[in-house]
Amino acid sequence: MSVYRTLQLSFWTDNKVQDDFTPEDKYFYLYLLTNPQTNICGCYEISYSEMIIHTGYNKETIIRLLERFEKVHDLIRFSPETKEILILNWYKYNWSKSPLTLKGVRKEAERIKCEAFMNYVLDVAKCVETDTPCKGYIYPIQASVTVTVLNNNTNSIIDLNNKELNTKDLQDTTLGEKNKVCNSNKQLDIYKEQREEIIRYLNEKIGARYKSETYETRKAINGRLEEGYTVSDFVEVIDKKVADWQGTDMEKYLRPDTLFRQSKFESYLNQKETKGKKERDLLDEWRNA
Repeated sequence: MSVYRTLQLSFWTDNKVQDDFTPEDKYFYLYLLTNPQTNICGCYEISYSEMIIHTGYNKETIIRLLERFEKVHDLIRFSPETKEILILNWYKYNWSKSPLTLKGVRKEAERIKCEAFMNYVLDVAKCVETDTPCKGYIYPIQASVTVTVLNNNTNSIIDLNNKELNTKDLQDTTLGEKNKVCNSNKQLDIYKEQREEIIRYLNEKIGARYKSETYETRKAINGRLEEGYTVSDFVEVIDKKVADWQGTDMEKYLRPDTLFRQSKFESYLNQKETKGKKERDLLDEWRNA
């Protein structure tokens, strides 16, 4: 299966490109939009050596251009620590509200190493999904690249941008002045500490290695915290369901997306201790006597 990047013709008539871009800017921005590391979420890791080979520039020129596109043109963010580039308005012309597209975006976002970049992608994906604008400021230029995938088996072309975006101009909530250091955005993820505490407790109880930053886990835990539930409520649900399911066929459902699901969480929290659990406890006490 071959992947192609298709540039929209409006790129060349964009006012910013015509008025502010030098020939070198145009070349480098096209490279940022179409190089082999680009993906559906618009954030990718790429090494200096790879950029040097592809563009023919030396490292000093690459660094200068990255800084220019971040500080002068305000079109990207670059993390020197993780070597990741975030195209700020990639979503505007490369995403749709299609569940398939957003699923792909979130799957790619889970691989992002820079926490601020990952939060940005996930937050914007939520805005696209709910057709609501994000608070902040609008990025000016169109990252006007579409993606088509050629299936070599059927010779058919799949357009990943199967819908025109119906959203208002989405705005950046995640990247502020503090995005220059990827891990300094703690105030933008107000449930981070609670989420980590909950997942750490779950992992200790069941001997698992779930992560607190995957999309489904963030969505489930943040959603319940926003509804007013507390960390103690999560601990109580974990304790009850571990006691109820561990050692049974239901043990496989001791996972965040099941335990903390909106449709089940309240009933799990208010569940009474089962008779079977009490009998197992008595049996365990007898065996250990």
